[in-house]
Amino acid sequence: MVWQLAIQGASALLSGLGGQAEADAQNRAIERQYKYDMQKWRYNKRSINADWRHNVKQWRLNQKNEETLAAFKDATNLQDWQYNLKIQDFEYASQMKQYAKSEKIYGQQLTFNQMAQAAANEAEYRKLEDAMKELAFQNQDIVIKALQSEGVSAVKGQQGRSAEKMEQAEFAALGRNQAILAESLLSAKADTEAAIRKIATDKFGADLAAEANRMLRPDRLPQPPKPLVTPRAEYLKPRKPKAFDFGPKPVKGAMASSAGAWMGAATQGLSSIAGAIGSSGSKSG
Repeated sequence: MVWQLAIQGASALLSGLGGQAEADAQNRAIERQYKYDMQKWRYNKRSINADWRHNVKQWRLNQKNEETLAAFKDATNLQDWQYNLKIQDFEYASQMKQYAKSEKIYGQQLTFNQMAQAAANEAEYRKLEDAMKELAFQNQDIVIKALQSEGVSAVKGQQGRSAEKMEQAEFAALGRNQAILAESLLSAKADTEAAIRKIATDKFGADLAAEANRMLRPDRLPQPPKPLVTPRAEYLKPRKPKAFDFGPKPVKGAMASSAGAWMGAATQGLSSIAGAIGSSGSKSG
């Protein structure tokens, strides 16, 4: 019976030793998990800081690219504006040259019209003068013929009533011929005046045609507005990570204690051995 109790005590001691090994294994697992959690937390912290530094570089690069692009647009817009001003000035100068040429032609046309009018008037007045001279010659011939006829009558010795009648007839013929000449003179003057009016009318029409072909003075176009400055986009600067961005720092788990299992097994073993000894002593008595 004693040996059975001894075996029970030894078994209790062995059980205590097994509990201690299990606790040690559990503690080693907790330690490994803690080290893994700490390493993961540190890597995550480094990754967050690296991402933040990368985002800051990207933010600065975006700002630089935005300024470069906006400056290029500003320079291009200014260049286009200056080029348009040069084109506008060139076109205005070309129009002014055309206008000056038109004014020169217009002045020359008016001068030509005036000269043509003067020449035509002079021709008409010369024609009238020639007509008046011709009529004067004709009148002179008529008077001479009348005087010659009167002289012939006087030579023939016509007297009295017969001579008087002949003289009256000659004066009547002279008056008719001179009246005809006078009418011809008036008609020639009327024709000349009509021709002068026609020449003036033609000149007025030619002046109107020259005015119609005259170019209007060009006006300078208003200057195009100066290009506006290209607006720059604003980018939000990345926020620097704070402690809460990294998450809570890992905490090591509760360690399993092997002292309780070992002490329990030892107490149980000793109790079993003591019980066995007491039982054996009572039987011996």
